[in-house]
Amino acid sequence: MASKFGEQVRANNEKVKRRQLAIFRSSTQRVMEIASVPEAQGGRMPIDTGFLTNSVLASTSGMPGSAGQPVALVLLQVQLGASVFVGWTAAYAMRMEYGFMGQDSLGREYSQSGKAFLRGALQQWTNIVNDATIEARKAIP
Repeated sequence: MASKFGEQVRANNEKVKRRQLAIFRSSTQRVMEIASVPEAQGGRMPIDTGFLTNSVLASTSGMPGSAGQPVALVLLQVQLGASVFVGWTAAYAMRMEYGFMGQDSLGREYSQSGKAFLRGALQQWTNIVNDATIEARKAIP
């Protein structure tokens, strides 16, 4: 028969694991929400046709391509210790994030500064995790 102390330790470990998973999922989701806020609403995501912002996908096996899934779905399924890869599959996503100067493969000239929609969101990581930790402690006392 297990000791009462041992049961308490196991119960506490399970609670901590549930909190960690909640913090991981919530923080990742929040970064993607911040990265997706349109420029017109104070964010950094450029919106013209909506293709870029709607091309975001996630995967646990590597950078998502056509086989990726919606971010929320991957986060619901992910477990502690796994990696989540999130990216925009639009061919011009990197140019929009980092900018581009020069001639493209079709001979068009560009002098476009980057929008840093993902990097800007990631700069808030510490605050995002701190907020998610507070929420997890309330939700899982």
